[in-house]
Amino acid sequence: MQIERPKIELYQVRRFGEKFSAIFEFIRENFKFLLRACTYLLLPLCLIQGFAMELMMKVLTPLYGGTFDMSDDVEAGQGMLIRLGFSYLGYFVCILIGSILLSGICYGMLKYYHKSPNRLRNVTMSDLKPTIIQVVKRSLAMTAILTTLFVGVLVFVVFCASLSGALLLVIILIIALVACCVAISLALPVYVFENEETLFSSISRGLKLGFHSFWSLLGLMFVIGFLANILSSFTSIPWYILTIVKSVLLTTDTTQNSFATSPVYSFFVYLSSVFMNFGMYLTMSLSIFALAFHYGSIAEEEDGLSVEEDIQNFEELAEKDNDIENFDKL
Repeated sequence: MQIERPKIELYQVRRFGEKFSAIFEFIRENFKFLLRACTYLLLPLCLIQGFAMELMMKVLTPLYGGTFDMSDDVEAGQGMLIRLGFSYLGYFVCILIGSILLSGICYGMLKYYHKSPNRLRNVTMSDLKPTIIQVVKRSLAMTAILTTLFVGVLVFVVFCASLSGALLLVIILIIALVACCVAISLALPVYVFENEETLFSSISRGLKLGFHSFWSLLGLMFVIGFLANILSSFTSIPWYILTIVKSVLLTTDTTQNSFATSPVYSFFVYLSSVFMNFGMYLTMSLSIFALAFHYGSIAEEEDGLSVEEDIQNFEELAEKDNDIENFDKL
């Protein structure tokens, strides 16, 4: 007989190591659904992202000879910059869309799991679709406002640097900006899991929770990010091998050179880039789950949100339970 593991609560005070346990326990319990959701929503995007990546690499990597077939050096340089700009923009847009979709999947899973008494058992994509759409909308709004704030603050820092010329002031402002970026990363979990919070109140509350737990948050994200990079390197091995082999073949005789530039070999390089980008999104989910469980821990420590939810659930159950009122009729 299989013993059922306890439900992984979001709002629970956890020490540093316990957050890692919660992250990997949740992923292990729901990995099949996570993989299925990422395949449905992110794999089609990875097909486009892989194409943009290969186009960008053709511009950046010297081994792709003959990409710019122009007679004039100035025109060739302009053509290279145009191609590089469009390919990089396409790749950046894909990364942005993919990150928002991944946040929708991960936070949507956690939100449904937290509210559902049956966890994510027998849950289909159609069941989770409204929650994912809600999270994606909130992620898009939060990304837009935070990007605007970041650009505005960055312009302010550059303006102060140009006026004052004080290197120490610039360094202090940059350090403060980086610290705010770390702390404000909790704004999205606040906005997703606390429905009563508005966009700007979520930013304020996220900063408050982030600075209150700054060092533990920084340490958690550093370790999770390091681990995610190691895991994602395994999915990038095929692309690196094929790219290195291609560079070697291009320096040999004409027969091997033609094989390296053949459509079949290029197609396998493209497939490996799709696989690499898909693996990157899977490993990025570690950081998203880490932010969620860190938020749940610090929010429970500060405000005791689990107690408030228990009270609300008790009141809802009391409204639905009419057994006491009908006791005399039994």
